[in-house]
Amino acid sequence: MTDEEMQKMVEFIIERQERFTENMEQADKRMNRLETAFVSMFNMVTENTKAIKELRVAQAETDERLNVFINVVERYITHNEGDNGEPQQS
Repeated sequence: MTDEEMQKMVEFIIERQERFTENMEQADKRMNRLETAFVSMFNMVTENTKAIKELRVAQAETDERLNVFINVVERYITHNEGDNGEPQQS
């Protein structure tokens, strides 16, 4: 191999190494952005999970109160109807 061929090969290797280094830097930047996005999404999922649990509790309480109200209304209607199905007059 001549000196000129050796020089070209060294330049080629150096150029490839520089491109590789640039690509790795870009990959690191992308990885950092992905990591930040992942952490943000994880935090949002955690917050949403907590909110859903709170909504379940609130819904259960609402259901319970609504059932009590329905029972009161049913008892009122049942006790105030005459034999013909019409409300009794007081």
